[in-house]
Amino acid sequence: MRRHQGWKALLALAGIAAAGPAVTGGTEARQPRQVTFSADVAPILYEHCIACHREGEMGPMPLTSFREARPWARAIRSAVVAMDMPPWGATSDAGVIANDASLTPREISTIVNWVNAGAPEGDSRAMPPLPAVGPRWKMGTPDLVLSMAEPFDIAAEPRSVYGDFPLPTSFAEDKYIRAAEVQPGNRDVTHHANVYVNDESGSHRVASFSPGTGAKSYPPGVAKLLPKGAVLNLDMHYNPKGRATRDPGTAVALQFTNEPVRQIAITAQSGSNAIDIPPGEAHWELAGKPFVFEEDSHILSFTPRMNERGQRFRYHLVYPDGRHTTVLNVYKWRHDWVFTYVMENPIAAPKGSRLETHAVWDNSASNKANPDPTARVKFGPEIMNGYFEYVLSGQNLTGK
Repeated sequence: MRRHQGWKALLALAGIAAAGPAVTGGTEARQPRQVTFSADVAPILYEHCIACHREGEMGPMPLTSFREARPWARAIRSAVVAMDMPPWGATSDAGVIANDASLTPREISTIVNWVNAGAPEGDSRAMPPLPAVGPRWKMGTPDLVLSMAEPFDIAAEPRSVYGDFPLPTSFAEDKYIRAAEVQPGNRDVTHHANVYVNDESGSHRVASFSPGTGAKSYPPGVAKLLPKGAVLNLDMHYNPKGRATRDPGTAVALQFTNEPVRQIAITAQSGSNAIDIPPGEAHWELAGKPFVFEEDSHILSFTPRMNERGQRFRYHLVYPDGRHTTVLNVYKWRHDWVFTYVMENPIAAPKGSRLETHAVWDNSASNKANPDPTARVKFGPEIMNGYFEYVLSGQNLTGK
């Protein structure tokens, strides 16, 4: 559902509350309790921000203490009001997105009130304990870890370097993946890393990394098939930022299910290669080829993909009776934060339903991420891949 409904009104109230008069009750004025870093802001940063903004992670500055956060107070306020941080920018009219990383309106207003009040520290004894650094693998102990056979030297290209690396397996029987996680060997320059398995029905993504993503897991009874003897393919995309560097060894970890598997997770997409964006065009739209469900199904997650000129990406589910709903609206695309949006409750897609996609690009100079607004952009430099995962509702491999 729309988590951000009412956030503008709450922010307006927050600004008034921070600068306005005291609340009057009876014959005496009652001052509202001052919002402080220790009691109010630190818990928000610890829950939403320090996974990236702590020493050794990708955030440009740590925010684990008042001393670290105070110089950035105004920048933090601007980022949360603009909803640039934490990066998210997506809603669904079809249910709750389970991994929604955004702040609530109340959390945003708390940060605004804190900064408007001069960003006070408060009583340091009210500080929550700093969350411990987790284990190497966020999903827990893996059953299998596969990595690049040797380090990969990354040339000092101005933008993108790509690499494909086989990851052989040696299983004599099919395996069923319940969770997967990719860890880049050089996080600083890794734009994304995708792991695919090929079988007779095509190429299927089993794991991926991009900034903001974590371990991928499936609900009980659902798994991804890893055929016996399969060779996985690791697809790497680096942004070396003009300097030569090295990937010492990106790795993928897998956990296999020990429970009976009822349904196989299937990867599909609605997208298009017919991209032809004129130079300087600030609003160029394209619809993807619809995906038609041939059996009653349930949609588990969505992974839209565009590059630097992307602005918005929407998935619409059109039912056989003509009804339709926006199952995912990425209203603020961030090419450097590519999420998989996991639904808390799978979305029913009856037989004959169509999943349609619609994307918008900005090839103008006003797009700060645009590498060249004078270029005519076609498929390759830009993409439109509306990936999603689903299961067949009637599938039951357990036979029970």
